[in-house]
Amino acid sequence: MNKNAEYYLIWDCLVGKQEEGRYYIFRDDTWEHDTGSIIMDRLVGYDASEPPGSPYGMGSGSIMFEMDEISYERAMELTGGLA
Repeated sequence: MNKNAEYYLIWDCLVGKQEEGRYYIFRDDTWEHDTGSIIMDRLVGYDASEPPGSPYGMGSGSIMFEMDEISYERAMELTGGLA
């Protein structure tokens, strides 16, 4: 448990965190590395559906709004105390 980590709620159902420069997703009662860049894509607004070179591929507000920062306490509730 790390109260200094940043916790996120993605799509209102997936919990993620940034801890010591690394990103993790909570799945199947464990933290796994965010190898799919789910968190980073939402932080920068990367829209993979845009074609290469599109000015709308980065900074997309609709992508950024898919994720909210949440408190450590809320992360604890959502992960069953495994935040």
